[in-house]
Amino acid sequence: MTHKKPKKTLKDFNWKVGAKVFAVCTAVGMGYAYASQRYVIGLDTQEYKCLDDWIFIIDTWDRPGAADVERNDLVAVVLTDAQTPANALWGPGQVMVKRAVAKPGDVADISARGIAFKRGEEHWTHGTALEAAPALGISEEDLTRQITISPGELFLMGDNPMSYDGRYYGQVSEGQIVGSVLWSF
Repeated sequence: MTHKKPKKTLKDFNWKVGAKVFAVCTAVGMGYAYASQRYVIGLDTQEYKCLDDWIFIIDTWDRPGAADVERNDLVAVVLTDAQTPANALWGPGQVMVKRAVAKPGDVADISARGIAFKRGEEHWTHGTALEAAPALGISEEDLTRQITISPGELFLMGDNPMSYDGRYYGQVSEGQIVGSVLWSF
């Protein structure tokens, strides 16, 4: 003879277990809501990548000012319409991650021979020359210039020669910074 188990009723519910499950689910949900509001995962899926890394964790609540960014830091920015080329493969408002290579007070010398920076007696280089100019339909002569980075501005570059970066669009203002890069791989 088999015995049927009695149906469970609300009286049989273990309130202590239910409260723990509710607390854990609430904590996980709140943690997810916080993290999804604060952090963004950026992917660089371009054929010509700007940086060697292609996955970026961006903290959108940490928007450093130009004076707070260290040379070689990665920053997430949005370009203005004037900085975006007509033949761009991205749309308005696209977040880009670039390397800060010059800060306020630094001088950038941009030419077909290469890119050089200086601050007082300190000199450094980053990247190569103006390889992407023909693809952008811009002559190298039009891009040859010397720029002194003003307060509240940064000069950003990618690490790869075909990167569309400050060599072509100039400085970015700290208002264009949308976050700091916490991690990249």
